[in-house]
This record gives sequence, structure tokens and C-alpha cells, in this order.
Amino acid sequence: MTRSGTRIRQALPGDAARMVEIMKANNHYYTPAVDGARAIKRQLRMDHNVILVAEVGGVVQGFVLGTWDGARAFLFKMSVHPEFQGRGIGTGLVREAARRYRKMGAVTVGLSAADGTGGESNNAVGFWEKLGFEQIPARLMIHFDIDDLAEAGE
Repeated sequence: MTRSGTRIRQALPGDAARMVEIMKANNHYYTPAVDGARAIKRQLRMDHNVILVAEVGGVVQGFVLGTWDGARAFLFKMSVHPEFQGRGIGTGLVREAARRYRKMGAVTVGLSAADGTGGESNNAVGFWEKLGFEQIPARLMIHFDIDDLAEAGE
């Protein structure tokens, strides 16, 4: 339990629906195949993932979801319900995830952060910089149709 009365624990399958609610409240929910409850439950079964929730008064109000490749950890999603932001919940989640990754053997933690451009309503970069994350000259790229990529050239 943190000084703000927040309890951080391993996420459970029963937390998935609330995690989706939090993403939707923050406009962090993009597609059910990636962000939906079934996807979260599938991710929970993977040993290399760290998925934590923060409870306030017994109710999940935030979460962090990430993975690691044996050397580097990567945070894919961190979201705190808007009514509970600014209370240190996000910081607590990220720090606990870092402790768990370090115990697993990770030596760095990376992430992709919204910079407020392209219609984003908030600027997450400042939050991450306060925690010591540095911007590097890299570009996140994604192929949105895995079937097309897998079948190309066959």
C-alpha cells in the first residue's frame, strides 16, 4: 500500500473489463483485437509480460502493461482513470513494473509516448520525462494488417 492508499498488484483476468473502461475514459482504447478484454486476458497468460493494476478503495483505477525480450523491457500501455490522475498512481505503477523487470534481468525500459500532436488531447511526454525517460531519435512503426504482411510474396 502506498502513502496515497493505492495498492499495486498483479493484474488478474477479472480486471480486464475495468482496464478497458479506464482506456476508454482516457481515449487510449483503439481496437478490441489489441486493447480489448480478451486480448488482455491472453496477455496475462504470457510469462514475459508484466501487467499490474493499482487499486484505490478496492477498485482498479490504473494499470501498466508491458513485456521484455530478455534484455530490454517495453511498456505498451499505462493508463490511470482521469478522476485519479495526479495522485502518483502512474508513477507507482511504472516504478513497480521497473522493479519487476529488473528482477527478471532487464537493463533498460522503453516505451512509446503520445506527444500531443496528431489530435492527441494530452501530452504524455512530460510525465515520462519526469520519471527520467529520454527521447531518442527513433520512430515507432506498425503494420496494421498482419495477414497481408505474412502472405506477401507467396
